[in-house]
Amino acid sequence: MSTQSYDLSDISALVVDDSPFMRELISSMLNNLGVGRVSEAASGQDAIDSINKVLSEGRSNRHYDVVFSDWLMERMDGLQFLRWVRSHPNPDIKFMPFIMVSAYSTLDWVIMARDAGVSEFLTKPVSVKSMVMRLTSIIEHPRSFINSKVYFGPDRRRKVSEFKGEDRRRQK
Repeated sequence: MSTQSYDLSDISALVVDDSPFMRELISSMLNNLGVGRVSEAASGQDAIDSINKVLSEGRSNRHYDVVFSDWLMERMDGLQFLRWVRSHPNPDIKFMPFIMVSAYSTLDWVIMARDAGVSEFLTKPVSVKSMVMRLTSIIEHPRSFINSKVYFGPDRRRKVSEFKGEDRRRQK
């Protein structure tokens, strides 16, 4: 399924990247896909400042519907920003879908992002097809959030178990 099946005009996205070229590229892709409002920030700290400004002005409880954030940035990287989002007291911020964008896509990096609470991982170079796949995933397959002593974020399990009942984790 493609995002062409969805009306994205009411969606608001935040693109966070310290590279002006990448910010413009991702923003242009989102605009061309029909996303209604795309805002940009040059670092995790700039993104936090933008979110805090909107919240303090009382314009909206949920300023952004989705975040696309680069991982490696100056001042504050995407992983630090993600941790700030997932620990935010406002549930509209805390539960916001967060798509990490990075050229570093080894299994270790993906696991580190997953364990920090990322919703999706998008590998550079970014293509329209890969962006549509991530957007479609958060729209069609939203994951429940897990809150434990050591983790807060989307359920990291993607495989749906067909086993039902109390002992479902004991299946062979």
